[in-house]
Amino acid sequence: MKKLAFILVLIFLLSGCTGLPAIPFLQTPVPQVNAPQPTVTPYSLEPTNTPDLFVLNTMGPTSSTDSGTQTALPTWTATMRPTITLEPIDPMLFTPSPNIFLSVVRSTEQIVWGSTCEGARSIRFTASVQLVRRLRYVTLWYRLQDKYSSRHTDWGGGAIFNDNDQGMYFYTLDLSQIQRYRYFEDAWFQYQLVASTASQKVLGRSVVSRSNVSLTHCKALYP
Repeated sequence: MKKLAFILVLIFLLSGCTGLPAIPFLQTPVPQVNAPQPTVTPYSLEPTNTPDLFVLNTMGPTSSTDSGTQTALPTWTATMRPTITLEPIDPMLFTPSPNIFLSVVRSTEQIVWGSTCEGARSIRFTASVQLVRRLRYVTLWYRLQDKYSSRHTDWGGGAIFNDNDQGMYFYTLDLSQIQRYRYFEDAWFQYQLVASTASQKVLGRSVVSRSNVSLTHCKALYP
């Protein structure tokens, strides 16, 4: 009987070994191997040079001596010369008639010629004229007067204005139409408007413009 009991106890122990809880100090520690973590290497971008499209380029020093001191470039200043006293107006330029020109407007006060500078190469006139009986033509007459001497051209021209049938007259005079302009480096462009009938009878004249418009070569503007 004791033998049978011993055998039953032994079977019970062998079958229960797998269900026993794990005892910490009986367990063989398993070393944990940590997986290598990715490392972050700090870096900085190289400085970039982004051009500012709204900054004007400026020139640096143009020249320097061996000692490193900068030498300024010479500046050019136009020499101012006194203009002459204009001669009295020829009485033939006036007529004893009412002034029918209400206003005369011009597009510029400086006509230039030459290829080395910018400027107006033509002048446009707009005249407001009082409507009178028999008025047929408004014409432009002009001459060149040197600013520093008595040299001048004769009065000429006679270009006919266009009109809108409402008292407004228009005309654009190009540089190529001004005779002998190449003989004057700096001159006054003197002009007058004349109103006349179909038979060229003068009805009235505008006030002569003597020193309001210049005709100048580029060399005189930028020597």
